[in-house]
Amino acid sequence: MSRVILFSNQKGGVGKTTLTREMGFYLASTGRRVLLIDCDGQGNLSKGIAAETKMSLYEALEGEPIEFFEVCENLFLLSGDNRLSALEKRLTGELDAFTRLKSLLKKNEFSSFDYILLDTPPSLGTLTINALAVSDELIIPMSPALYTLQGTNDLVDTVGKVKQSLNPNLNILGVIINGYDSVPVITREIRSEIEEAFGERVFSSVLPKSIKIEEAIAAKQSVLILKATKHSRKVQEAVRTIGEEVLFRLGTEV
Repeated sequence: MSRVILFSNQKGGVGKTTLTREMGFYLASTGRRVLLIDCDGQGNLSKGIAAETKMSLYEALEGEPIEFFEVCENLFLLSGDNRLSALEKRLTGELDAFTRLKSLLKKNEFSSFDYILLDTPPSLGTLTINALAVSDELIIPMSPALYTLQGTNDLVDTVGKVKQSLNPNLNILGVIINGYDSVPVITREIRSEIEEAFGERVFSSVLPKSIKIEEAIAAKQSVLILKATKHSRKVQEAVRTIGEEVLFRLGTEV
């Protein structure tokens, strides 16, 4: 059975798409069969790894035949686009408004994947609730910026409500700090605030701030695939370390 992992935070610009993409590439590199699903109408995850796809999550949720885009060996994508935003509005008031994605992932086409990683919009709208309703694990990306904790309590409260009504097995796997630069005092102070708020849920590994991440997106690749240089090795090692910690927290061998 597939393990469904959601990367979500209602605050934008915290690196959830970056972490979803990089963890997808990392897990695939370990021999696991991985599916990335872009649940965000902005489609940034899709744009960062695929030039064009024949079919998207929109069609899948509308009951059309499912077709995955093969990114590389062991890694596949079900893309997202702006039609998801329209679908989200249309689902309001429907009986299956919050379980449409859960029903979709029960189909046989999804059973062959070891891991399914979900990227969601920076909001607590219908699509995000759908993702929370179907996920086994939630990873909360956070950036070491002012007011980074603002609104996070709303996400945690929503998780509690989802556990009560839609998905009692949902677990917060942890918090990952993205875009970290240890030099400025303020970022170290904010990291301490995050650790104080979330305790052991905060990953010991962080993803450093690096232009190499932007270069990887431009190349529609993972930083793991970039040529190893003095500047790329640091972020490549960070991605691997985070991936290893994800597997450790999942109780899976690296």
